Amino acid sequence: MAGTDIRFDGRAVLVTGGGRGLGRATALLLAARGAQVVVADNGTAMDGEAASQAPADAVVAEIVAAGGTAVACTADLATEDGADAAVAASLAAFGRIDGLVHFASPCPDLKAIDRLSSRDLELVMRVNPFAALWMARAAWPHMARQHYGRIVFMPSGAIYGAMGNTDYAAAKAAYIGITRCLALEGMKDNVRVNAVSPSATTRMTERFHPSAYAEWFHATMPPEKVAAGAAWLLSEDCDVNGEIFAMGGGRIARITLAENEGAIGEGATIEEVRDLMPRVMADEAFFHPRDLGERSGKVAALFGFDGRLSSDKEFAVKPND
Repeated sequence: MAGTDIRFDGRAVLVTGGGRGLGRATALLLAARGAQVVVADNGTAMDGEAASQAPADAVVAEIVAAGGTAVACTADLATEDGADAAVAASLAAFGRIDGLVHFASPCPDLKAIDRLSSRDLELVMRVNPFAALWMARAAWPHMARQHYGRIVFMPSGAIYGAMGNTDYAAAKAAYIGITRCLALEGMKDNVRVNAVSPSATTRMTERFHPSAYAEWFHATMPPEKVAAGAAWLLSEDCDVNGEIFAMGGGRIARITLAENEGAIGEGATIEEVRDLMPRVMADEAFFHPRDLGERSGKVAALFGFDGRLSSDKEFAVKPND
């Protein structure tokens, strides 16, 4: 409600990566607004090495000193047991879990594709989409039972393409599909799932090459200006679902999946495809489907058929016999 402060009294929120940067800023903000916070951070360096309990403990101490309530969890989110333990920490400390915001992510050194490390690829995948799904799976029954939950994932601007970012961008792009699917699954139980692509000064962006842009970025994009948006998505006031937002410096923008109407030919020759490409590549006639069912209906209509795939209320395909 406009004019009413947003509070989290009685709510328990799990904040991964809570020991530093975006996670720390969000954990402090949530606690200041009454939330019981699990500060989940195993304190590793950006390459996933040198774990330490100190960052999580420091944020918990800061919250408690300010009169808030928080506990630390230093489980390794790169493992299934660690991800489950992070959710269990909220249940053990507070008897519930109402929110989950997943900031935690390693960012190993950037490398061209021919130098991509399998170790680095596995690490960013495990801490991003694997941990996200493990934690969502563990939290889901509790959120569904209480008919309330808020989940926020963190993709990245890397999904637009950046040199040397292939493994990191792949891990972050996975959140798009995860967010859209879980948003549909959670609708009946008042579990809302959204995502934020943040722009903020963090350990990763502190490695920008020195430039006028880097100076402007660090002066303009403190993590606190993302924390406010993430906190709203975790609140009871949040009235959006399945959305992806760019946030940074006070700017909030909606990121969508879009498809243009394209061109329809006979699909018979390679040359026909070549000749259709100017129309296909035209920057016009885009539509923004909210789910696979809506997209299938739009495409069918372009062919003159009135029908759609059912995928927003039931599984799109039959189970295997």
